[in-house]
Amino acid sequence: MEKKVDGGDVYSVLRDDIINLRLRPGAFFSIRDLCAFYNVGRSPGREALIRLEQEGLVTFLPQRGTMISKLDLERIDNERYIRRSIEENVMRDFVGMFSNSVILHLEEMIREQRVLHKGGDHRGFLDADDRFHRVFYQGAEREYCCDVIDKECSNYRRMRLLAQMTDNDAMEKTIEEHVQLVNAVALRDMERVMSCFSLHLDQIKSQERKILRRFGDLFQNVSGQERRENPDLDTDFLLSIRGHGL
Repeated sequence: MEKKVDGGDVYSVLRDDIINLRLRPGAFFSIRDLCAFYNVGRSPGREALIRLEQEGLVTFLPQRGTMISKLDLERIDNERYIRRSIEENVMRDFVGMFSNSVILHLEEMIREQRVLHKGGDHRGFLDADDRFHRVFYQGAEREYCCDVIDKECSNYRRMRLLAQMTDNDAMEKTIEEHVQLVNAVALRDMERVMSCFSLHLDQIKSQERKILRRFGDLFQNVSGQERRENPDLDTDFLLSIRGHGL
């Protein structure tokens, strides 16, 4: 199996495969593997890896090649802190300036999330979740801040996807939290908005131990007592750069 991409686009395609867990954290590959799999030249392939290394998504290991970076709990917590700090202010600004038509748009997005939940589409649901939150940044005229978060908080995004895969009810809980948040926004009830927002973003912290029990081998610096419970996890990691296998 191989993927064909334009040379200049290998960064975005590879990054998307990493943050959507199509490439397994901890997997090793060489620059030759990368170029053959994505059908790109060595120069754009190496440039993509340098950018991804700066984002903490790949790790260069002398004599071993390149590794899809394992998840780092400290970095994830810092990324979550960045997003929460920015988005709290965005929500305050949004409540003071949104138009009623935005509420209808948010409600339509929640209906889309229900369809994705019903279909069991974890990756599609997470994309829809991100688009839902982007509406608040757009309404507060802070979309640049959302772009910064998307770029700098990609490890936190991988953690969010694992959280969905760990808890069968995670998508349903997210939808309900979105409903409560939109209802509070519609009433312009700032106290309730901030309460709903805090609950929504902090929930992943309470799931941390459960995630580690199931996916401990995907994290760095995790004790030997933490182990993966699901031996069939590999079926959800669709790509293998090395050897082009499944």
